[in-house]
Amino acid sequence: MTVTRSDRRGQRPSASWRLRGAAAAILALLTVLLLGPATPLETIGQWDKIAHFTAFGLTTWSLAVLAPKARRIVVASLAVALGGLTELLQGVTGRDPSVFDFLADVLGVLVALGLWLLVRGFAPRRALSADRSSA
Repeated sequence: MTVTRSDRRGQRPSASWRLRGAAAAILALLTVLLLGPATPLETIGQWDKIAHFTAFGLTTWSLAVLAPKARRIVVASLAVALGGLTELLQGVTGRDPSVFDFLADVLGVLVALGLWLLVRGFAPRRALSADRSSA
């Protein structure tokens, strides 16, 4: 039996759509937090660096969810580029850009990439999806 689009009305969105929605919401929230006015958290010790590390780990995850066929290196490179861009834009929005914030961004991306490799293995993403569809 084939399920058509009209048969799906009233059903909850699939898990992949919920994940994509969460990823998009995370990216939107991080954009506001990184480019909006400074928060009190940023003035307390090194919490700012921890926030950048966490933000760009989440950015990497979000980009991977939103671009499921992209290579890991492309996702990581895009996340690092976004880290650099946010630091440049912070200078325009009245915040202080920082090389150390950017290094925390890069470290967050690298840790997220490392976790991704540990959890998903070293097989290319396309090979993983092909294995699942044949099983």
